[in-house]
Amino acid sequence: MEIAQLYAAIRSVLSEAIATLRERVGENIDVEVRDFLSVHGKAGQPCPRCGSPISQVKRQRMATHFCRTCQPGLMVNRKRRL
Repeated sequence: MEIAQLYAAIRSVLSEAIATLRERVGENIDVEVRDFLSVHGKAGQPCPRCGSPISQVKRQRMATHFCRTCQPGLMVNRKRRL
């Protein structure tokens, strides 16, 4: 059941993002518009879902933003398995 919900959520988010980008940038695919995303580029600001601060991690000058409460996953502070 969780996989089906995740799949539906991914499709919904991607469809909304595609529609927004098509409307705002049209055929100019080199334009980077990210201000409509919920947490991208908003490190330190409150999560729109739970209010926890948005975290940022960087690797090779690329930043990823996420909520540690809503998206706990294994991306950060993962213990290495021997």
